[in-house]
Amino acid sequence: MKISDSPYTILVALDLDGTSVRYDPRLEMDPVVIDYLRTLRGQGVGWVMNSDRYTDDMIDIAGFLEPDDQPEAILSCQRFIFMSNGNGEYLPSSSWNKNRMQLHKELWDAVTPYFPEWRRQIEDRFTILNTVVNDLVFAYLVSPDQTFELRELMQSFIRPWPAAQISGNHEWSFILHADFSKGSVLRHCAEKLGIDTGRVICVGDGINDITMLNGSVSPHVGCPANASSDVKETVQSVGGFVAGDRDGAGTIQVIRHYVERLG
Repeated sequence: MKISDSPYTILVALDLDGTSVRYDPRLEMDPVVIDYLRTLRGQGVGWVMNSDRYTDDMIDIAGFLEPDDQPEAILSCQRFIFMSNGNGEYLPSSSWNKNRMQLHKELWDAVTPYFPEWRRQIEDRFTILNTVVNDLVFAYLVSPDQTFELRELMQSFIRPWPAAQISGNHEWSFILHADFSKGSVLRHCAEKLGIDTGRVICVGDGINDITMLNGSVSPHVGCPANASSDVKETVQSVGGFVAGDRDGAGTIQVIRHYVERLG
């Protein structure tokens, strides 16, 4: 059942890593978070995933859940929207996704020729823990003490292109189009679902979540205790809620805090 066809009047937007998933015995939604969301279904609360993970990975995570527990939409890579058809399938928001891909292609056509030199500079200078560079992503994971320096270097790479930005989470740093953000994709998804953004609850923990935690989408924002310092400062600056617990337990505290107020 889609939110737009249901009595749901509150939408919870959840980041995944560091917020609402567990990794053992497999990557999946934290059962404690899902159990709590299930208790809220009768109060008009639905939810969506909003993560920088690939769409296919997120669909797999959703697929481990019982049909009634699955999210109403999957928002991936700060750009794509896939809506539940109510039968366990997620269908692309075609016009929106096509527009996002066109913007991405225009940027990638401009910057891809520079990738070999950028990669050489990064790999000569930093301790590389992981990397993904392809037709969708330019991303590096380095030693945590080097993350800030890496992002400064990457920012210098993209300075000639105002259409580019540097984003990331606790670990990864990556390049993406300046029009892409978790805030913009969530705002559009809420519109498609017929939910007033003033009734959206946003929970995240990394700097890539700040655009949905800075009050520009909804005033109902929060983070678990393990959130980055930048996220905590952002949440506090707009009167949001910083949980006392970490990970899924902290996420539940945020949701409970706002559901009680939204009624």
